[in-house]
Amino acid sequence: MAGPLPSAPGALTLRQIEVFHAVMLTGSLSEAGRMLSVTQPAVSRLLASAENRLRYRLFERVKGRLHPTPEARRLFAEAEEIFGRVNRFNALAGALGAGSAGTVSLVSSPSFSEWLVPHAIRKFRERHPDTPIRYRPLAFDTLLPHLLLGQADFGIASMPPPANANIVSEEIGQGWLGCAVPRGHPLAVRNRLRAEDLQGHLLIGYGADTPFGRLASRFLNSGPAPVQPQIEIRSTPEALALVRQGVGVALIESFGYHPSFGRDFVLLPTDPPLSHAIHLLHAASSPLSSTAKRFASVLKALIKQAQKIPPY
Repeated sequence: MAGPLPSAPGALTLRQIEVFHAVMLTGSLSEAGRMLSVTQPAVSRLLASAENRLRYRLFERVKGRLHPTPEARRLFAEAEEIFGRVNRFNALAGALGAGSAGTVSLVSSPSFSEWLVPHAIRKFRERHPDTPIRYRPLAFDTLLPHLLLGQADFGIASMPPPANANIVSEEIGQGWLGCAVPRGHPLAVRNRLRAEDLQGHLLIGYGADTPFGRLASRFLNSGPAPVQPQIEIRSTPEALALVRQGVGVALIESFGYHPSFGRDFVLLPTDPPLSHAIHLLHAASSPLSSTAKRFASVLKALIKQAQKIPPY
């Protein structure tokens, strides 16, 4: 560590700072080498190059032992903060990889807010209890801007995005629309329903500009005469609330229904069936994080396990 020092100070590299920090902690070149898994000569060279850059000594050798200079003691406090942050960085990086840190932010069509998404959240939290979750059920025309603006990691919807929406879409399962009929209703004894069976019964329907409204219209116009809803709503939760009150019948998403709901109403498949794909969406500019991928895996497994297909 002797020799001429340069005339102008220079910045240290992270490796030089790491060697300085290790020597300060151990008080020995050989122990610092073992700590960093390098040889003692390599530590000595890096420390000498650091002193040359700084234009002052970091250690004085007294009777074969290294003694930090006052300058080194002041720099050590800064080095401790640097490596404290490095350790926190590595801890967070490892936690993110294990799915135990970070936040999952998702949105979905309201039709999935009754059963599918809440069930997936419960399953995910069983495995990752420390991961915060933000969830919002949103209409499709609001869901897409949330993804594009980075306000959610991903979304679940019953229809794909427009081709030019800068949204990546992955089909993760199949659902279908069935007819929710209150217990005791004349139609509750049927095995399946045709459009003409709904004539003369109060139908709760969706706005023509909604995804379900467009899908349902294919069925409602499939009989001898079109079936017109008498009550218009926007999403499955509203429809279920009205059906539970015995107001009328409504077409609902199969993944918005669970057998436990059967105490209030039955879900009958339509003839012809109204199947549709379930899409996982995220902004093209924002790939899914490891934590979001783990949640998506839980969701996909749940959809596969539930086997929500029309019972034909």
